[in-house]
Amino acid sequence: MKTVIDICTEKVNSGVSKDARRLFHGRGHQYPGYEHVVVNWFPPYLQLGFYEELPEREINDLVDNLLRVVPDVEGVVVQFRLSRKTQTKVWFGEVPQSHIVFENEMAFRIQPQRNQNVGLFMDMAHVREALAPKMRGAKVLNLFAYTCAFSVSALAQGAKLVVNCDMNANMLNVGKHNHQLNNQDLRDVRMLPHDVFKSWKKINSYGPYDVVIVDPPTNQRGSFVAEKDYPQLLKQVPKLVRTDASVVLCLNSPFLGHDFLFNLTARWCPQFELQKVMPAHEDFPEAFPDRGLKVQQYKCR
Repeated sequence: MKTVIDICTEKVNSGVSKDARRLFHGRGHQYPGYEHVVVNWFPPYLQLGFYEELPEREINDLVDNLLRVVPDVEGVVVQFRLSRKTQTKVWFGEVPQSHIVFENEMAFRIQPQRNQNVGLFMDMAHVREALAPKMRGAKVLNLFAYTCAFSVSALAQGAKLVVNCDMNANMLNVGKHNHQLNNQDLRDVRMLPHDVFKSWKKINSYGPYDVVIVDPPTNQRGSFVAEKDYPQLLKQVPKLVRTDASVVLCLNSPFLGHDFLFNLTARWCPQFELQKVMPAHEDFPEAFPDRGLKVQQYKCR
């Protein structure tokens, strides 16, 4: 049975690039006994995430072994994600509060010591790459935009306009900075710090759209609860798009599988034709795909 160190060693030996990567994804249940462990690489820093309590001795052993197999590590931060309580601690060396990482030559500012998400969802990198050919000259709508990684990628591929909507204005400000890091023209971007469900008129005023990305939080009280809110969302999307538009629907709930999205789309968007179900990113292998991140791409007929 392969261990955390075995998998990380394999990735390092295959050539870890300068890009941010997940070196070990225990949460995907591919490695029995290590379901509670993740290891992220934000060069030159490692971030370890633990989803259950571990003795300090075990953490020290894991960190020591990682320092032996991952080259040029300058700092290690450990994140304890226990139920809704999250704590972060620098375990080795020094780790900055703010740091720039790369994905396919695009720069993003992250916060390695942040108690929740650091600012970039690496499990969506392959989706951004897959959509790249559709972006040139396109009008793009990025719903639940977070720090605007899809927007940066779209503009890098020649999008005409990207509209980012997220009710968290602070995250959109990070997104604005991400565009500036990549020397992108902010005149080609719109930032809407609004509740999506109260902003359809404003969102529609920039359309119709050629590409729409829907990537809501899993279950965030006051923002989005999938069972209740995804149907309301899909009722509106067909009104926003051109014929032949690409629509990407995402959902990261362990309790709702692909059929949840299939059935909702069939009911509320019958003009949408399924193009592909995107597999998990290679760095995020899933033993049970319906429990992990779901990504479905549709075409508006």
